[in-house]
Amino acid sequence: MGPLRVIFFIVLACWLSRNQGAPMPMKIGAIFHDGDVEHQIVFLHAIDQIKYDSKEPTFEYEPIIKWVSSRTDSFSTERVTREMINEGVVAIFGPTSPHTRGIVSSVAATFDIPHIDFIWIPPEESIYPPTGINVYPNSKDFIQAIADLVKAMKWKRLTAIYETNDALTRIQQVLSLQQPDVMTVNVRELGEPDYRPLLKKVIKSQPYILLSINAENIFTVFSNLKEIRPNLDYLYSIVLDLDMWRLPLHEALKQSRSNITGFEILTENAKDVSESLKFNMQVESALLYDAVFLLNDALTVLNERLQNADKPMVIEPPQLSCNGTGKYSAGPSITNIMREISKEGKLTGYMTFDEEGNREFELPVVEYQAMNFIQTGVWTKDGGLQLTRTESDRKEAIIENIEKKLFRVTTRVGEPYVIAVEEGADRGILIGDKRYEGYCIDLIMEIAKNLKFQYVFELVPDGNYGSLDKKTNEWDGLIKRLLDHAADLAICDLTITYERESVVDFTMPFMHLGISILYSKSDPEEPKLFSFLSPLSRSVWIYMATAYLGVSLMLYIQARISPGEWDNPHPCNPEPEELENNFNLKNSLWLTMGSIMQQGSDILPKAPSIRMVASMWYFFTLIMISSYTANLAAFLTTGKMETQIHSAEDLSKQTKIKYGSVDRGSTKSFFQGSNFSTYQRMWAAMNDARPRVFTSSNDDGVDRVLKSKQKYAFLMESTTILYKIRRNCSLVQIGGTLDTKGYGIAMPRDSPYRTIISGEILRLQENGILTKLQRLWWEEKHGGDTCDGKDTEVDDSSELGLANVGGVFFVLMCGCALSFLVAVLEFLWNVRKVAVQEKITPCEALIAELKFAVNIWAKTKPVKVAKSSSGTSSAAGGLGRAASTARSIVGSFLRLDKLDKFDKDNKTN
Repeated sequence: MGPLRVIFFIVLACWLSRNQGAPMPMKIGAIFHDGDVEHQIVFLHAIDQIKYDSKEPTFEYEPIIKWVSSRTDSFSTERVTREMINEGVVAIFGPTSPHTRGIVSSVAATFDIPHIDFIWIPPEESIYPPTGINVYPNSKDFIQAIADLVKAMKWKRLTAIYETNDALTRIQQVLSLQQPDVMTVNVRELGEPDYRPLLKKVIKSQPYILLSINAENIFTVFSNLKEIRPNLDYLYSIVLDLDMWRLPLHEALKQSRSNITGFEILTENAKDVSESLKFNMQVESALLYDAVFLLNDALTVLNERLQNADKPMVIEPPQLSCNGTGKYSAGPSITNIMREISKEGKLTGYMTFDEEGNREFELPVVEYQAMNFIQTGVWTKDGGLQLTRTESDRKEAIIENIEKKLFRVTTRVGEPYVIAVEEGADRGILIGDKRYEGYCIDLIMEIAKNLKFQYVFELVPDGNYGSLDKKTNEWDGLIKRLLDHAADLAICDLTITYERESVVDFTMPFMHLGISILYSKSDPEEPKLFSFLSPLSRSVWIYMATAYLGVSLMLYIQARISPGEWDNPHPCNPEPEELENNFNLKNSLWLTMGSIMQQGSDILPKAPSIRMVASMWYFFTLIMISSYTANLAAFLTTGKMETQIHSAEDLSKQTKIKYGSVDRGSTKSFFQGSNFSTYQRMWAAMNDARPRVFTSSNDDGVDRVLKSKQKYAFLMESTTILYKIRRNCSLVQIGGTLDTKGYGIAMPRDSPYRTIISGEILRLQENGILTKLQRLWWEEKHGGDTCDGKDTEVDDSSELGLANVGGVFFVLMCGCALSFLVAVLEFLWNVRKVAVQEKITPCEALIAELKFAVNIWAKTKPVKVAKSSSGTSSAAGGLGRAASTARSIVGSFLRLDKLDKFDKDNKTN
């Protein structure tokens, strides 16, 4: 046997005995920079743990660690790398600096030494040589995962804060995958050492923050955020880190409920390892830990394959010279096996690699809410982002948070929404040092009763609803309190407008309304008893009376001188001894009076001249009576037509009545931003009016309406108008509503409680609670039944009351009384005549006439009355008068007979 063969068998025997017995020594190299002490500790711990976990370890690893102080010292890095290769390392880990890792990778690739990275490497640099591999998740896929998460959040705007150039590059690559027309982005550098000025600007403009900063600065950032704004419930953050649970959020937030989302690549085992090492491991340290185990698995697999191979390969690396051409023959095989292995990492989850040496991964999405970490989804390369938390789960979590939260409610005083309680009363709730009650307070109580949350009220300091100052671009009032996150809810008669909804959120409306016009009624005049005389002036009445007397005298005089008005009083007597004229003074006055009263007369003129006078009088009375009737209707209904305006159109077309609204309120904004011509005219009139027509509150506007005596109208919400006019009968609503809108509960933008509270408002509406509350505060409490809802609108009716026409009834009664008095006088005068003619006492005549007057069954009246002293009965007297009447009738018949005989004789002749 030759010497060479002997040597070969001796080496082979040693190699086989080493593999079958004692562990094979292997040197593992690692390059660290200043600040990588944690990486060094984890690296050594992983090597020790491999030895501890294996009962019969195949390899015994010897760590070769080289330090390079400067993270940018390329020369020193190359030197220590070559020193490692000279010592015969099986693989090189690190370094962590992006400035020096390329040098190590290049040198290692020259000698086929496996080079293992465990840090973030930009996508454009993540192309490794055949012996290179990176256990950090593929940067390209990680960027896509972040972009998918931002998209799933449906953010419309965000502020990205970075700390290093690598972080800035990562943010830029994430944002490049977003649609620029959908999202508004601000990018800020964190800076140092005081983060508060930057953070104060950020949270004032945006509640959405994308953080790409070092984990050790997370505590300071969130501590400063909580210092600036104690209420972080409405701050939403995405942390570009892979170990959410390690972040010191509990200590920084201190029971504040912030919404922070990120990724979690570390497993539960990482916590155990961290506890054993007594520090929280960084992601890179955990990846380094798994990389050491991955190398051990690759070497073990390669060793098993070599035992079954025909031509054994020496795994132990040679001590290569930097000036030589030798290479590590097993190096490419080790790297290939590492890329082929698919296994669950010790600390960083499932590991698998593509052909280029990039790690593919499954990345859980974790949210930090209410001091708890909750997995809400998972991202994979093939499936993208899959949210595993259902909507019902989110709702339950929000309800649970609501029950633990103290809601700060901001409001303002205004009837009937929030009303100060009288001193000494114990009802309502305490706000500051006074007690208040009202519709809005009851509404919050009803909502809190079902959702089981606690609340505390405050009065907004400046007393305003909330409007935007165009010059300073600052909000005031309730909206400012929400934007400053000094309150969780804002409730009062706060109108939902587009401008307000662009900066805060509103629940569904709890009350629907519109803008209407508040106006005052005039003081009612006491109707005059003789108001029916008012259509004509006193002089006209005097002239009419004079004309009546004058025309009556003319008729009388002209009838006496006109032959045509003299007639035979006895038509049967062809030769009358005298003629009669119907137009005596009484009949003349009766004819003119009848024409005035539009009743006519049975005495009519015959002569042409008399007819002319009567015609002129008829024409005169036609015009005067028609004028009187028309003017009487207008005059008597004047009291019902006092209001000069009936709509907004009427207001816009006149200048006598001023009108305005609450300054810095939604009503003012409505007219200011309207494109309707009528409302534009109204806005121009209000804006140019001097003195100013805008008021600081609704109450001031109502007072101005009452004091202006119909010289001022106030534009306000219809619900408040209804409340006011039910308590002050001097107020009236003009027309209907000019628009349709609603009152809602405002809260900070993207509040997680919006949907839950809106659902509760809907439930209260369906159960009739909202209607009950409105009826309670509008119609029952605080004098709601004073006006009983009457006269809420202008009455356009032309109906006349008794007070308007009472004078006519008075004249009628007076006339009837006067006529009765005249009748009595006539009766007494007749009694006297009868007493004289019948030669009886006046008393006897009065009794006889009264008996006949009350005897309603008597159809005829006797001519004479018998004397009571003669003992004859009244019936005898009646027979005597009947006989006298009969004689008269007989005489008439004789005269008619003579006329017939006279007519016959004339015909014969």
